[in-house]
Amino acid sequence: MKKIVIIPARLDSERLPEKPLKLIDGKPMIQWTYLAASNSITDEIYVATDSQKIKKEVEGFDGNAVLTSSEHQTGTDRIFEVAEKLGLEDDDLVINVQGDEPFIDPEDINNIFNSFHVVEDNPNFQIDSIFNHEMTTLYSAHETLPSINNVNEVKIKVDECISLDFSREVKGDNSDWFIHLGIYGYKYSGLRNFVNWEQSEREIKFKLEQLRALDNGVLIKALPSKSLFHLGVDTEQDLKEANEIAKKF
Repeated sequence: MKKIVIIPARLDSERLPEKPLKLIDGKPMIQWTYLAASNSITDEIYVATDSQKIKKEVEGFDGNAVLTSSEHQTGTDRIFEVAEKLGLEDDDLVINVQGDEPFIDPEDINNIFNSFHVVEDNPNFQIDSIFNHEMTTLYSAHETLPSINNVNEVKIKVDECISLDFSREVKGDNSDWFIHLGIYGYKYSGLRNFVNWEQSEREIKFKLEQLRALDNGVLIKALPSKSLFHLGVDTEQDLKEANEIAKKF
């Protein structure tokens, strides 16, 4: 069973142009994410990009980068293009680590990989581990929901380590809702199925592609994140915050 990390990285970004190349404490953001992944138990890491500029940057720090189509509608489509080129088997594992998450804890990546093959003699074995899930994602268990209706912040409803729903707004009781972190692990067979399904009505309406999986009956496991810092860098203000956080490393 191969363990692969693929990092999607587009050059174009409306709010922060050339985002993957922005410097955080002297290193481009994409390098921070790549280095975090390299400290996990992954076998291979690839940056999936539509930009020669990003590819050159990645290769400059001895990373692996694959040029992909610029026509992809989603990051998952870009991930699949690379995974397909690798000739993976159905049970091989692929983790989509967002390129704008420079402070992801390698332990989070490890836990996603391990979620697919927990065995009963493992002291951390739990009954939900035997569920035949094809996807795993993360949420922040130590953050509250200060902006329940902030549509830029995706939330996840979790029960017994299983994702029940995703939303940009939460109405009523929010006790089972958490901040969702945009990292996904797949069995390769599940990733292939996902990209071959039509976009679901809810996915289109709420602009959340993970709803396509739920709407097609996919069981998504949800794990609490171990990362100390949860920062998706989307704006200049986020970039300033990232540079402050970097000083703590």
